[in-house]
Amino acid sequence: MKKVIATLVVNLGMSMSSFAAVDARLEDLYQKAVSDGGTAIRESYEYFKLAQEQDPGDPVALFYLGASETLMASESWLPWNKVSYAENGIARMDKALMMMEELKNPGLSVEGIPHDLLFKGIAATTFTKVPKFFNAFDRGYGLYHELMADPRIAQMPPNAISWIYCGALQAAELLEDTELATSWKAKGASRGTVNSCEDNKGTGQ
Repeated sequence: MKKVIATLVVNLGMSMSSFAAVDARLEDLYQKAVSDGGTAIRESYEYFKLAQEQDPGDPVALFYLGASETLMASESWLPWNKVSYAENGIARMDKALMMMEELKNPGLSVEGIPHDLLFKGIAATTFTKVPKFFNAFDRGYGLYHELMADPRIAQMPPNAISWIYCGALQAAELLEDTELATSWKAKGASRGTVNSCEDNKGTGQ
């Protein structure tokens, strides 16, 4: 990721003080794109594209590029552009997740969530909400299964991962998987993570 850091430090006018500062900036760019839309999406897409071009083997840059492409799909007017952005984004996110599995230390997000958990959550949210013809729902639902079975999830601050619980519940309810939805809801309720699911839009949306 050194190439990514060197490039973004120059472009963002940041000091070369720490790798964490750059990771935080990448995360912030994505969150801003999700919350603000429009220009923020396009700007983040350009940054992530540059980062991935500088270091093709970095799963973090690849994941954020893919995630930003799915956001670009929502901004595009032309149907073929929507499909192209979404397909490429889904493929890149999935590839980045596989690359992340090979890392012994995936690193932490600003809120202290391991990157592999954070990215699985974003991917699960995205994959279960794109149109059915992308055939991504099952993959996303599978990621929710992995997340809810991961013992680390119980160690995370409830306010930092409530969107994952809420997304998992929504997906289970959409499939009318009552037994699993009930189990996940009970697990989330015991940790106070599902109390605001109606209003919680989640990191990946």
